[in-house]
Amino acid sequence: MKITGPALKRLQVLYRQFEAHSLDAGPTREDRLAWATARVGRQITSFSDLTVEDGIRLIDELQGLVGHKVPSKTPRRRLSRKNAEKAGTEGRRDQIHDETTMASAADIERIQKDLDRLGWDSARLEAFLRSPKSPTRGRTQILTLADANKVHWALKHLQPRKEQRAAS
Repeated sequence: MKITGPALKRLQVLYRQFEAHSLDAGPTREDRLAWATARVGRQITSFSDLTVEDGIRLIDELQGLVGHKVPSKTPRRRLSRKNAEKAGTEGRRDQIHDETTMASAADIERIQKDLDRLGWDSARLEAFLRSPKSPTRGRTQILTLADANKVHWALKHLQPRKEQRAAS
C-alpha cells in the first residue's frame, strides 16, 4: 500500500524541520530523496512511492531526530463526568457526592510518584501519616479516594530537601 496523504504531509514537514537543524541534510528535493533512499534501502524517486510501513518508519525516525514526542499507541481513557468530579472533590469538605469510592491502583501510583519526587520511602510516608500534620488524622492506610486525594494534595505542596536548602 502506498503512503497516505496525511502521512506524506507529516513526513515532508518533519524532514523540513530536520533539515533546518541538521548539518547532514540538504534543502533540495534530491537531498531529501537521497536521505530516504539511504534509510529505506531501495531507490526512492518520490516520497509518494513509499509504502505505509516505510512512511511510519521514516516518520518515527524523524520525530526522534527532531525531538518530537512520539504519540502514545494507547490513548488515555477519559473519565465520565461524575467520576471526574469525584476524583477532584472527594476528600474536600464541600464534597458534592455522598458515596465513597475506594482508591484505585492509579491513585496509589500518583502518590508513589509524589514519594519518588520527594525521595521518601514507605516508612517515611507512614511516619508522616502518623504525625499531627497528617492529612488522614493519624490513619496510615489509604483506602478511599478521599484519603488518596488528601495525601496527594499534602505531598504535592512539599518540596524535596534539596530544593528547600537551595531556597534558603
